[in-house]
Amino acid sequence: MSRSERIKADIGFHEKMFFAALAGVMALIGWLVSNYEQAPTWMVFLGVCGMIGASVFGIFQYRRIKRLIVELEKC
Repeated sequence: MSRSERIKADIGFHEKMFFAALAGVMALIGWLVSNYEQAPTWMVFLGVCGMIGASVFGIFQYRRIKRLIVELEKC
């Protein structure tokens, strides 16, 4: 496997992780909007923490994808 093919495979993997994080954030937002009045405070807090964690993970994945694209252009 050549270096450029490996980078393309890495980009594909990190894209999937990015979109999984995005889906998780959207799902948690939907859950929080529909259940914030009925759910216990600790559960809402954990939902917000999960949303923040998924957002940070998504941002790191996006930055990794951009770095890999620059590296691919140099090949």
